[in-house]
Amino acid sequence: MLKSNRTPLRRCLEGALGLALLIGMPVLAQATPEDDKPVAEKALAPIEEGRDRLEFYRDPALTAADIDGSRLSDHFAPYPVAPVERPRPLFELGDPFLGNGPIRPGIKTPTGQMLQPWFLLYGAFRTALQSYEDGRRNGVEWANRLDLNGNINLSGTERVLFSLRPLDGQSGKFTGYNVEPNQGEGWHEDFNARLNKLYFEGELGEIFPGLDPDDSHTYDIGFSVGRQQLLVQDGVLLNDNIDSVGITRNSWVFDGIANLRLTGIYGWNHINRGNNDIAFRTDNHSAKLFGLLAEADTALNNTVHLDVLHVGGEGEQNAWYVGAASTQRFGGINSTFRVNASIPEQGESRDVGRGVLLLSQLSTAFPGTDDNVYFNTFWSLGRFTSAARSPDLGSPVANLGILFGPVGMGRYGVPLGGRIDDTIGAAVGYQMFLDGIDSQLIFEVGARTSSRDERDESALGFGVRYQRAIGERHLLRLDSFVAGKEGVDVNYGFRTEWTIKF
Repeated sequence: MLKSNRTPLRRCLEGALGLALLIGMPVLAQATPEDDKPVAEKALAPIEEGRDRLEFYRDPALTAADIDGSRLSDHFAPYPVAPVERPRPLFELGDPFLGNGPIRPGIKTPTGQMLQPWFLLYGAFRTALQSYEDGRRNGVEWANRLDLNGNINLSGTERVLFSLRPLDGQSGKFTGYNVEPNQGEGWHEDFNARLNKLYFEGELGEIFPGLDPDDSHTYDIGFSVGRQQLLVQDGVLLNDNIDSVGITRNSWVFDGIANLRLTGIYGWNHINRGNNDIAFRTDNHSAKLFGLLAEADTALNNTVHLDVLHVGGEGEQNAWYVGAASTQRFGGINSTFRVNASIPEQGESRDVGRGVLLLSQLSTAFPGTDDNVYFNTFWSLGRFTSAARSPDLGSPVANLGILFGPVGMGRYGVPLGGRIDDTIGAAVGYQMFLDGIDSQLIFEVGARTSSRDERDESALGFGVRYQRAIGERHLLRLDSFVAGKEGVDVNYGFRTEWTIKF
């Protein structure tokens, strides 16, 4: 090994001289007349338009021809595929959505932010003929749903969004025709102007760019306020449209953590407590919701979540809700594991139960194909309840499979739905893609049973779903199931749905 003969003092002096030389280069460059220097040694002029802090220097070894040969061409090359017509929303005002061409000049605010407002009106219309028989009731109906969304974009980070469902609501009412039961036969309607969502979201560092002009501080703080959907633990712990405010700090980096995101939330109105055991009730809540949500990408190649919520208030029962999850891959298997708990501060009530819900979701591609195979399970210990849940979203395990999830319109039931107190359940499915990604076919087998010896609520079901995209805006969906429940006649259902996206 070679050793340096330089003393520590000499090395320090050399380092200081080198640093002084680097600092002095811009001064020397400015002191030297540009006309007396070769072209290859001339300093480039500072770049304006927000980058005036930077200066670029040419390598003295480069010739003018070398520099010209490295410049970007002024001519564009056509994309090597046939052009695709952009999807046009129902209505747009301002720069076209996903359009091309020059962008219109913006409006500079007193804070220094540039606004380029534009408006979109878009949504989806769903219409379905559906028949459902569960042994106690049967229903045949034509149901309709319209989701209408308005998006007022002020900039790339600030917007106002509103959403309506003018043909139906969360209570099971719908606009359409009821065939069975006979006592309710006839035309039904639920025309309304209720706002499901109305909120503003933005980012502090973009609204006040002068706070951090070189983007070196921690002002990239996002926030939103208004009636908005709060989705925590993939909807298990919380899934509701709540009048709330949220503040998020993103992109924290620590040893072993590539990204950490923290979100604080406060909700004050429109909080639906319970697990839909008491769904569609009309009494109002005065509960308040506080929460702290954490999400991190770790060096173990997984994404972890840890969420804590508290719901309560005057005249309401206080309770804590805690959720933890980890998502990762084991070889070719995608996996997510969740643990969620509801902990009342006092005894249980109709709104709050004491329990723990364990979930496991596993999926993988079928060898040699793009098809997907999944195996999802849950185990509810005690009576777990979500912190808040919209009445039309089913139980906390609605995302387990097509046999456990609601269709979201009309009075079509959930094949393996119902209370999940002290219950074990599973869903095994195969998702087959046909004609590329234009259509898919899902086969699923699901089961659930009580973990209590004194209760026998076993059920077994088989479901099929077929979906096919037709053109750019139309979707055909067919659903069918058959299920057997202990002590109840065989349940079955069939529905045909047509969706138009605009």
